[in-house]
Amino acid sequence: MTLANALTLFRGVLIAPTTAAVLLGRPRIAFACFALAGLTDAVDGLVARTRHEVTFTGAMLDPTMDKLLYMALFSALAATGKLPILGPVLYAIPQLGLGIGALALWRRRREFAARWPGKAAAALTALAVACLLLTSWGEIPFWIAIAANFLSALYYLFQQTNRKTRLEEAPQTPSTSPSQDGETPAAKRGA
Repeated sequence: MTLANALTLFRGVLIAPTTAAVLLGRPRIAFACFALAGLTDAVDGLVARTRHEVTFTGAMLDPTMDKLLYMALFSALAATGKLPILGPVLYAIPQLGLGIGALALWRRRREFAARWPGKAAAALTALAVACLLLTSWGEIPFWIAIAANFLSALYYLFQQTNRKTRLEEAPQTPSTSPSQDGETPAAKRGA
């Protein structure tokens, strides 16, 4: 197991104490656990790139742990009355779409790529959690984050459905590509 993947898994371990702290009415402890989880999220990718340990497992595990952490937190916050029950559901909808889209993209093109709308939505979601845990007005940033997540999902959907696969983007060599009449240039030259 790589160090980056171990950090990502540690973030998964932090889900239980973070959620428990919310349910027990200890928002500062929940925030401390969430901040530690956020630190591992910031560091794991950097560690993977600098140590040349970027793996498919890590690429799948990292966003999965993020989504599980947020779903657990939003569900706990809804259970304690800090969010409406609909909140976690509305967070989950674009996340499921993004997850399915990422798997389809991987099957089609063998690549994952985070773009600025996704990063902006993730930052707004983290800010919403901090505000929900530490302030009385945290629901406003939460709804902004939900909107950003939906817009990000739509951006990825539009962006990825309009891009060609690497095979479709690869230029065809003149000697092997058929012309409009079905003959290759080499066949026309008599080669």
